[in-house]
Amino acid sequence: MTIKISPFTIGLIGFHLLFLIIKIFIGDFFLMDSYEYYELAKNILTDFEFYSRDLNDAIDYRHYTKRPPLYSIFIIISSLFLKTKIGILLCQNLISICSILLIKKVFEENNFKINNGLFFFFIITSINQFIYSNLIMSEIFFQFIIVLLVYRLHQCLKNPSWKNILWYQIVIILLFLTKPVFYLFIVPNILITYLLYKKTKIRFSPLSAILPILIFILYSSWNFKRTGSTDFSSIQNINLLEWNLKYFHENKFGAEKAKTISDQIKQDAIAINSYKKQQDFIKREVISYLKDDIVGYGIFHAKGCVRIFIDPGRFDLFNFFKMHSENPEIGLLHHINNKGIRGAITFLKNQPIPLLFILSIILIFNLLKGVGFIWFWIKNYRETSFILATILFIILYIVALTGPLGASRFFVPILPSYLVISVLGFSNLTTSLKSYYTEKKRKKLLN
Repeated sequence: MTIKISPFTIGLIGFHLLFLIIKIFIGDFFLMDSYEYYELAKNILTDFEFYSRDLNDAIDYRHYTKRPPLYSIFIIISSLFLKTKIGILLCQNLISICSILLIKKVFEENNFKINNGLFFFFIITSINQFIYSNLIMSEIFFQFIIVLLVYRLHQCLKNPSWKNILWYQIVIILLFLTKPVFYLFIVPNILITYLLYKKTKIRFSPLSAILPILIFILYSSWNFKRTGSTDFSSIQNINLLEWNLKYFHENKFGAEKAKTISDQIKQDAIAINSYKKQQDFIKREVISYLKDDIVGYGIFHAKGCVRIFIDPGRFDLFNFFKMHSENPEIGLLHHINNKGIRGAITFLKNQPIPLLFILSIILIFNLLKGVGFIWFWIKNYRETSFILATILFIILYIVALTGPLGASRFFVPILPSYLVISVLGFSNLTTSLKSYYTEKKRKKLLN
């Protein structure tokens, strides 16, 4: 894509450059998950082994499938075969800028007028866009592919052809080879592809939905050959046990009992001598616990879905700027789940005042973005186009599957689409309010 030089683009590049320089000066481009992505990249490069831990340590079968390979392949290429970590950050900043400009282009080509000033302001108050551009994490890469998916869908509608349909399906494959959260998308994609056919009238195009399903089956079969389990990724069970169940039990029973239950499940699983049976056991036990209080868990899950829209990202700021903490991995979410609002307030009281100030500003703007997002759909739900409906579905899909994890980091992949819609909604809301009060003032003067 061609990048037009404008104040918006210059400002966008400037902010990315600022955070890149800050991070290079601070150093340390890794979070806990980063080491697994990087280790996978090293193992692919040196041994062509798709394993996300040190091969010299005892083999843990979970790490054969925990991290899909695409982001680690991106690491290999962007680091010039692991020679420079800064190369990864440079590429991520570039694709971050491209993601924002590309989603903006898609909306503008669909006849939406975007307030550039407000859009820029909403972006710079979404600090995670810049934070994760400068960490070795898959969020920005995943975000770029989601934007590509929207762009390919736009191209299918604008220039209907088998070529564009196939590109759209290929992007879906790239998505679930980057993050396991997207492999379930192959199911609703059958309906999306059919509706796309109804719009484009491309003969036999619904058959293209078979391609992602085929690749999913092949990848799962490969996993079976390596581990004995057909699970797409071991991260599913890890998240179910360590996040969904444990956080739910922390919220319900407290941290000590939650840990006891989770540890017992792990110990019982270890006693099983088959990796596949271990994974099946964990999944069965977790689901059984959640089913015992399905209403309570449903409410807990829904709270996480709401929280993801407003979380200001204390964890992300803390780790990016390397602020001192005894345990930076235990943050606000842990205290909310453990002791509720009272625990959150106690935790926040112990945070540095400058950090609290920044978090407060981000929280206020996150609420404003949420208002804009909701208002957009209130005004446009009757006239929602196919591409808008699909974008909304993708946003809700990610949010729903993230659930209790509900932290700002997991919102980064859908951030550009969300921000554009928020800007459109907020612009309409302020215009409507201005017109209302102008008319009210005019009537008052006439009386």
